[in-house]
Amino acid sequence: MGKITNLGVLDVREIKEDLAKEITQMENIGLLIESDESQVLLKHANKINIGTSMKIPLGLNLKFVMKNGEMIIDKEYLESIVDPIAIIMNGILVFKKGIDPKVLDEMIYTIVLNGRLISPKKLSGLIESKGMINGEILSYTSDYEFFCGTTEITNRFLKVLKPDSKLAFENLVIINNIDMDIFKEKISNIQVLKKLIIINDYEDEIAQLIDEYYGINKTVIPNSSKGFIYIEDDIKLDNNSIKKYKGNGLYINGVAEIEFEENIDFQNHIECLICDKVICDEKTYNMIKDSLSDEVEVEIIKGRLINNKGKMVISEDLEQEVTIKNMGKLIFNENLNADNLEKSVSEIINYGLIEAPKNLINIITKKVKQNYGKIREPIEKNEEVQKEEKEDILYSNMAMLKL
Repeated sequence: MGKITNLGVLDVREIKEDLAKEITQMENIGLLIESDESQVLLKHANKINIGTSMKIPLGLNLKFVMKNGEMIIDKEYLESIVDPIAIIMNGILVFKKGIDPKVLDEMIYTIVLNGRLISPKKLSGLIESKGMINGEILSYTSDYEFFCGTTEITNRFLKVLKPDSKLAFENLVIINNIDMDIFKEKISNIQVLKKLIIINDYEDEIAQLIDEYYGINKTVIPNSSKGFIYIEDDIKLDNNSIKKYKGNGLYINGVAEIEFEENIDFQNHIECLICDKVICDEKTYNMIKDSLSDEVEVEIIKGRLINNKGKMVISEDLEQEVTIKNMGKLIFNENLNADNLEKSVSEIINYGLIEAPKNLINIITKKVKQNYGKIREPIEKNEEVQKEEKEDILYSNMAMLKL
């Protein structure tokens, strides 16, 4: 007797009676695929934390497509399929224009998606009816060519387009110097699904080509004498990394963590800084404040910022004052000096899990100014309990299992 646990997909449609009798529990299963026959054989088994349960007839010759990341489905992909498929994925699923709805309905049996679905409007209803979409759904005008993610238009981008192209963008950035004659020749219509970032110089001319321009989410940024540089993700700036900027404007689609150990003429490197948020200390803020756009949120911290997004172990005493932002698992070693920790840690913002030994747990708790996660002592299981748990597991930690 035992259990099956921690599986992405478990297919029990063809399970044999002898094996079914041994299974007492199915736990932490992302997708459970059953048949009428298997439901009878496994009616005694407990089902705990099953993400999605799906019943598929035994006689159906179905292929499974499992993917993490991005998957693009177009006309040619569907026409190459021999048997119907079930798509099971985590990530971004994109359907391109030109797909025949009848072919899609025939060849895609079901979709289980944790992530984002992007499709032409004329297919969106059919696709959503195919299964479970857990996440964001975006639909674009059906005869437009779609560009996923963030696209920055440059003269090189324009040159490869066909004349009078109709384009749909998830996010569109127009801040580079571009040839407007080529732009108008190559692009007749633009659709922006999420956000447009455009420099002031181009707004009047390009707005005429954008569908429902005044209703979309947009940011119009000021002109910069040496042009703007666009950065798609969070960024860290220090005395070394700042040197590559030569008086440009800088637009960051995220957070800027800035820390200068030495005084610097910030405007000599970055004329204007636009971002969601700046995190810095008081000294650095005084260096950069004249370059910040009015809408930038500023968070002043004490000391150096430690930003944990994964698993971090602090095993040695800290040598300087720090502010800690934890979005993963943060472990404080039992050998740390309590007095050093009290003096060195200014504050902790916790979105994840913090583990600390009993002698440090009170200090850590006091330092946590914002707590959206958990704080606890390390959990240690009895060896005999661990052995029993291991022996009770029939199958565990697999992407897909068919019984």
